[in-house]
Amino acid sequence: MLKKLPTLLFLICLQATSTALAQQTIFNVPSADVTAKNKNFLQHESQFRAKDPNQFFNTTNYFARGIGANTELDATQFNVGSPASKNAAIGLGFKTVLPLGNSAKKKYQPKIILGSQLPFSLQGNGVGHWLYSATSVTLPQSNTRFTTGISNGSKQIFGKNVTCFIGGFEQKITDDFSFISDWYSGNHALGIWATGFSYTIPQNFTFYGGYQILNSKLVGRNSFVIEVAKIF
Repeated sequence: MLKKLPTLLFLICLQATSTALAQQTIFNVPSADVTAKNKNFLQHESQFRAKDPNQFFNTTNYFARGIGANTELDATQFNVGSPASKNAAIGLGFKTVLPLGNSAKKKYQPKIILGSQLPFSLQGNGVGHWLYSATSVTLPQSNTRFTTGISNGSKQIFGKNVTCFIGGFEQKITDDFSFISDWYSGNHALGIWATGFSYTIPQNFTFYGGYQILNSKLVGRNSFVIEVAKIF
C-alpha cells in the first residue's frame, strides 16, 4: 500500500484542481494559507546548528505566485548550507487549499490542503517527488488552528525515500502575533519538531523565530530557525 501512495496522492491532486499551486508553511509543514491572486510571497529561512560540525548553517527559500481559486504557483530552493548538505534541490510544484463544509460549519474553517513538488537535485541525484495531503480546522472560541496529514517524499529533499505523518499548531494571540509549532514523523532530514512564533510588521513583512528538535540524532542536531517573509 505504501508503495502506491505517491500515485494515489497525485491522482487526488489532479482530481481536486486543474491548476498548480505553492508551498507556504507553518515552519516546515505546508499551511492552510494561500497567496492571494496576483500577489507574490517570498520567504527566506535559515537554520543554525552551532553544535553540529557537519552542518553549521542551512537555508531554504520559497517563492509563490497567487493565481486565484485558492491556488498558488511555487518555486523552492531546498537545503543549501555550509558545509554542503547531501539533499540540496530546486523544487517546482503546487499547493491548493479547498474550503469545506456548509455555512453552519464555516466558523471552524475546515480545509483540505493538497500539494506536490518536483525536486531537481543540485548534486546529480536526479529528479524526485514530494506529495502531501492534510486537513485544517480552526477552533473559533480560542482562535486555534490545527493541521494534520501525510507526506511522501524522495531523497532529493528528505535524504531518503520516506512516508510520514505531518502536523501543525497555530495559536493567534493578536492579529499580528502567533505561537506556532509543526512536526514531521520519522528519522529523515525533515524529521523535526519546530516550535516558536510569528510576528507581522508593517509593509507586509512577517518574522518567524523558533527552535527545532530532530526526531533522531542520526540525521543531525537540534537547531535555531529564523525566517523572514514578505507579500508584495
